[in-house]
Amino acid sequence: MKFSSNGYYVEKYEKCSVCGKLVYEERIEQVNLKEEPALYCSDWCVEWEKKREKVKQEAL
Repeated sequence: MKFSSNGYYVEKYEKCSVCGKLVYEERIEQVNLKEEPALYCSDWCVEWEKKREKVKQEAL
């Protein structure tokens, strides 16, 4: 979630690109293998995305 500058309301609900969990202050933002910006809730989700993309590339 992205809170407003004064912290009184939620400006935007943001979810992890892998698991769909709402992301609060602890966030990992990076570009995924498709060269698109992605938001992750944990290091585990980042590693999962890398493994999933690797398997997809090997299948081709």
